[in-house]
Amino acid sequence: MTEPRALRYAEARARVLDSVSPLPEVNVPLAGCLGRALREAIVAGHSLPPFRNSAMDGYAVQSVDLAQASEAAPVTLRVVEVLPAGRASERVLAPGECARIMTGAMLPLGADAVVPFEESVRGGTGRAENCTVSRPSRAGDHVREAGADVTSGSLVMEPGRELSAHDLGLLAALGRPRLEVGPKPRVAVLSTGDELLDVDQPLKPGAIRDSNLPMIRLLLESSGCEVSGARRLPDDTGRVATAMREALESCDVVLTLGGVSEGDRDPVKLALRSMPEVEAWRVAMRPGRPQAFGRPQGKLLFGLPGNPASVACVFEVIVRPALRALQGHAVLDRPRVPVRVAVDVESRASRTDFVRATLEWRDGSLWASPAGTQLSGHLAPQSRAHALLVVPEEADRLVSGAAAEAFVWRLPSGVD
Repeated sequence: MTEPRALRYAEARARVLDSVSPLPEVNVPLAGCLGRALREAIVAGHSLPPFRNSAMDGYAVQSVDLAQASEAAPVTLRVVEVLPAGRASERVLAPGECARIMTGAMLPLGADAVVPFEESVRGGTGRAENCTVSRPSRAGDHVREAGADVTSGSLVMEPGRELSAHDLGLLAALGRPRLEVGPKPRVAVLSTGDELLDVDQPLKPGAIRDSNLPMIRLLLESSGCEVSGARRLPDDTGRVATAMREALESCDVVLTLGGVSEGDRDPVKLALRSMPEVEAWRVAMRPGRPQAFGRPQGKLLFGLPGNPASVACVFEVIVRPALRALQGHAVLDRPRVPVRVAVDVESRASRTDFVRATLEWRDGSLWASPAGTQLSGHLAPQSRAHALLVVPEEADRLVSGAAAEAFVWRLPSGVD
């Protein structure tokens, strides 16, 4: 690993994404596809609905029979069939006939409208059953036409789509029990630092509990990854180097947390000297300036800083997009939305700032405010934030009221 390379944020992101190719797709049962990247085009094998059916419980009729129906001159039709959902009609309606029909049932031949029960009067029973209607019906009333939702042969979904529960419901209706989707990248996380403790350990002088490891593990899982290992290591260059080599043998991606800065004993920086495929970076962004990236053994290796805000920021704007690209997602980032800045936000020209921000609705717009002091070691602003407010590299500040952009994690509740 050579001396750190100075990069703009956009350059660093582009270098990472240019090095990523989607992993081979996998064939997965429908129930296991939630959140995955679709890797095939979905063409409808049949229409939805596949047949004309009733949108109401009522009577399937020929609208011409009721063209003159009125309160003064109601029309009575003979019920010749009862059609529950799931049973096809066995006959063609003749003039003056109707069928009692349930929601979702296939319309009998000859019928072109449905009169809801509440708009009719039922009379008789059995073969003597009839219904009386006091208003005209129009062709198509309360009828779901075949193909009104999806037409046979149409393109339903394109590759790269992130599959939602609603998508999977549609695909179930189209008879797709398995799908070609992106795999879950196998990721190993190595957190370094002699000062770090487990969450259940008592504090002692000079030590802090490791917040990065549980946070990044959950971020990885929520990004569609399989965390195959999450270890904390001491500041021992030999042990870190061994752990990285082992992780690269079994995983698609390795993340290291901490140890890539300018310190004399930063273990990741020292361990990476034996990996010429990995570069040290100084990225013109805040937080998250010291980083490392490379493709040893054809895998992805990211060296992240150690401060929690830096870890979270670099993960969101560089690592997560790469992980989604590995899976084959077409959309790589969280939603980028326009916002207005509620207060002046200072920055420095030639550096991209990512400000942990809260959002609030005002007059139909989202307004962003810093979620607290933007020190990279502070955790509370990260917890309060709804978004990362972007201060572009050409700006030395964002003034109150200015238009800006934010990566949104979650939206605030309520509308003022």
